[in-house]
Amino acid sequence: MVKPNKILIIRFSALGDLVLTTPIFRELKRVFPDAEITLLTSSGTGSVLNNNPHIDHFIWHKRKESYSELNKLIKKLHKEKFDLVYDAHRSLRSIWIVWNLTRFGFHKTPKVWLIKKRSLQRSILINFKLNFLKNTPSQRQHLLLPLQNQTSLVLNNHTELFPDQNTVMQIKNFLNKNNLLQKKYIAIGASASYPLKRWPLKYFQELISKLIKQDCPVVLVGGANEPENTKLEHDFSGKVINAAGKFTPLESAELLRHARIVVTNDTSISHLAEAMQTPAIVFFGATVREFGYPPFLKESTIMETKEKLSCRPCSRDGRGRCSNPDNLRCLTSITPEMVLSIIPELNNQNSEKLNGK
Repeated sequence: MVKPNKILIIRFSALGDLVLTTPIFRELKRVFPDAEITLLTSSGTGSVLNNNPHIDHFIWHKRKESYSELNKLIKKLHKEKFDLVYDAHRSLRSIWIVWNLTRFGFHKTPKVWLIKKRSLQRSILINFKLNFLKNTPSQRQHLLLPLQNQTSLVLNNHTELFPDQNTVMQIKNFLNKNNLLQKKYIAIGASASYPLKRWPLKYFQELISKLIKQDCPVVLVGGANEPENTKLEHDFSGKVINAAGKFTPLESAELLRHARIVVTNDTSISHLAEAMQTPAIVFFGATVREFGYPPFLKESTIMETKEKLSCRPCSRDGRGRCSNPDNLRCLTSITPEMVLSIIPELNNQNSEKLNGK
């Protein structure tokens, strides 16, 4: 087995995928405790991995660079003389970097470990509904395969994030200011980057209304300028807390750590929550669990339609148009009542009311 002294891991984006890479750093240190680990990632989103004790060095790189800037980066990486390059992205950019570091395969060092993208299998499932991804490992496990193939140890694939003390205090002050510190609130992620991943807004409105009637605090989470959160804040003026866009991803993770549970579309919010050991209820419509991104905590739940829809899955990330005459049937068939029925504490409260306790 290779015993590297200096390891370069490449993963530029996206936010959720960066969270899913966290087992790599921990398990590499477990297998190679004396190795020095450097992460090459995007400035901005990559900051979600700040304070990770298993990462020795960061190399920050902007997502859109000129050819000369990319070559400058490659020269810098050459000088580091890495023993091992772990390409956890497999983008055109990362492939070009790896080729250059190995002199297009003519140099024996650095050694290169690559993930397999499974893009072809996903495309076949979307376009021809032929499923070659049955019993496929989760993306967390898949990202660990290059390392797992080199060791007899059973690797742990749970994710983790490390907010610093300033972040912890910042969120504590926010919760205290909004009278949430001693309350277990429900976090709602009502938006998504693309339309085919969005559970209907009217369903979120109905769900939040029912939660408020049961005296359950609600906090809206997500990015800045998301119209769904703006609308929900307006509709429930003074009755919900809108934290969307107010915090960095790592700060948002700390906020989610305090939540009772997170109800969200299939976005990075579920990955942030689970990395902080908060269970998530996640809506899967255009996407399916076979793509590798289902929640992993035993308390978490995938909300999928129980109907057999020949059009599903139809998109790998929510882009495109719905082809079903009953628009977004994969999501509209999941009702707010279904969601309420699987929130444990609310279930217990309702049972006590029915039993007259």
